[in-house]
Amino acid sequence: MKCIYCASKNLHKRGSYNGKQKYQCTSCGKYFSKGEVENKYEYIVHFNSKLRKTERNKLTRDNYCIPTNELDYQDKRNIRIATEVYNRTQKEPILVPKQYYIIPNEIFADYEHYTDEFVKIHYKKCMENYDLNISFFSNINHNDFDRYLLKFVQKNKFKEVFDLYEVKDISGIYILVLDNYNQIYIGKSENIKKRILTHWSNRKAFARLLNGSVDTSILSIDSFGALDTTRIYYKEVKGFFAIDKEEEKIVKKFKKEYRLNRVAGGINGEEDSSLRNLMLLSSIQERKLK
Repeated sequence: MKCIYCASKNLHKRGSYNGKQKYQCTSCGKYFSKGEVENKYEYIVHFNSKLRKTERNKLTRDNYCIPTNELDYQDKRNIRIATEVYNRTQKEPILVPKQYYIIPNEIFADYEHYTDEFVKIHYKKCMENYDLNISFFSNINHNDFDRYLLKFVQKNKFKEVFDLYEVKDISGIYILVLDNYNQIYIGKSENIKKRILTHWSNRKAFARLLNGSVDTSILSIDSFGALDTTRIYYKEVKGFFAIDKEEEKIVKKFKKEYRLNRVAGGINGEEDSSLRNLMLLSSIQERKLK
């Protein structure tokens, strides 16, 4: 048995946690479960964080869009809310999209599944959008991107992260850099380490891959794998409203052609204070270098 982090064999039992035996490497101080030290799974270490090794650790065209006819959590929730409101009022639910009123329809086969036609059409659109985005990224000059990024982080007093434990329990703004795509993502969190690990473990649901039309949707940061993140920067900010205000400022200042943010920063996510999470209609064709 070897340490996943430093390959040392100096592993010792250190009692149990939640009924599971824990081990510690006396060389680097990291802790492991019995399953980990027995190599039941393969792991990789990225920014000194242990991640399970999967085919989704890096984005590829093959693993980007996996078609499924099972409703995701958000659509199930929307349908449930729409049904409850409709049954209670016996009239059209207020502020609920019309596609949720009648089941089945062109999108939903029933309360648990999308129609086969929707899955087929949506998959085609997602792949067309993927190719547009990848083509756009490949036409960006990496040296221009890198110079702009370094100047930006220096001017705005961001620090580079080499170990995610440096930002454990740190609140503020973070920047994930995807050098192979000449793109960054700007996020905020009251626990930056935890939020970044969530990005690396989450995958965008099939029905949520498009945020707008084929020609306008920007790839979600949650579609990329952990190994696609090549650099991380952060800026510590304390206080919920202060974090929101700083994120809004940073997102607005950073060039659109270099960032993957689908919505603007800040509490409302839009400059006109419309509802949070409305899509940022920024056409790929219009994201021209200035």
